[in-house]
Amino acid sequence: MTRTDKPSVAVIIVTWNSANDIEICLNSLSRQSYPITKIVVVDNASNDDTTDIISKNYSFVNLIRNRVNEGFAKGNNIGISSIDTDLVLTLNPDAKLEQDYIEKLIDFAVTHPNVGLITGKLFRDGQFINNKQVIDSAGIEIYDSRRVKDRGSGQLDEGAFETPERVFGGCAAATLYRKEMLDDISPDNQYFAESFFAYYEDADLAWRAFRRGWEVWYVPTAICWHRRGGSPVGSRFSRSLTHRNRLWMIARNEPLTRTVKSLPSLLIHEFLMTFRMIRYPYLFKSTIEALIGLPEAIRYRKSLPDKINKKPPFTKGTGFSWEDVGIAVKRRNK
Repeated sequence: MTRTDKPSVAVIIVTWNSANDIEICLNSLSRQSYPITKIVVVDNASNDDTTDIISKNYSFVNLIRNRVNEGFAKGNNIGISSIDTDLVLTLNPDAKLEQDYIEKLIDFAVTHPNVGLITGKLFRDGQFINNKQVIDSAGIEIYDSRRVKDRGSGQLDEGAFETPERVFGGCAAATLYRKEMLDDISPDNQYFAESFFAYYEDADLAWRAFRRGWEVWYVPTAICWHRRGGSPVGSRFSRSLTHRNRLWMIARNEPLTRTVKSLPSLLIHEFLMTFRMIRYPYLFKSTIEALIGLPEAIRYRKSLPDKINKKPPFTKGTGFSWEDVGIAVKRRNK
């Protein structure tokens, strides 16, 4: 694939009660400098005006209406299954793209044929501190504890993420995927793991891509603004799913013999997790759900053989803070 080939690209947006965001998102797509072959919105049974806004004002959108909320993962799978393009961009309805976002990512992808997924710099929409922008995601990283976080999340944009570089994964709020890669890593035709419903599904996909030898890159010149208008991080919903899905992600991608090589960070993480579970008792239910699903997760790992015998680029440490545990830490002003 060369730049003159003009690789085709589709955009998939999964909505759920997204009436406050969808117009800004779609308007940013209509202004993209790179031609988009197809835009698909998969609506997860919204009970607000989301679908009315789309059907009345955006005739270029292919709207798929689910009868029930199928979740973020399955919603994206439904959308991806409906397209036949070289590349696909997953985009959250509360995200808006700079005019050349897609073009910048594709320019990089066509000159790096082993790139399976690629993401840009996401800012928190409307958040500034001392007139400096706040980073939402500069790709995602995975720690020795197998905890996943957005790189740079909450930090000021002060030059730390200005160089294109390989990363572990990309936040599915605005990441470009090569369709060939998606097919290669999905033996069950589930690009995103539908059992996850939401959260950690993009990290699980990235880990599978790594196992199959695909590269993941971050390109800082591609800019996106992300409001994070869905279920807030730190809600009961998000805590429950991230707690369960992290364990499933590990079992779906890594044999136990390799996991125990990071035993110190894992033990510290699980020790801290006990405090979190005491603080939020509903996480015990998530643990039970995770344990019940482990055999299926292990079977899945065995159905997708590795092409490379290397561990992912783990970041040292647990990735945990006392705020994650649920204990507020009072900081002194210096």
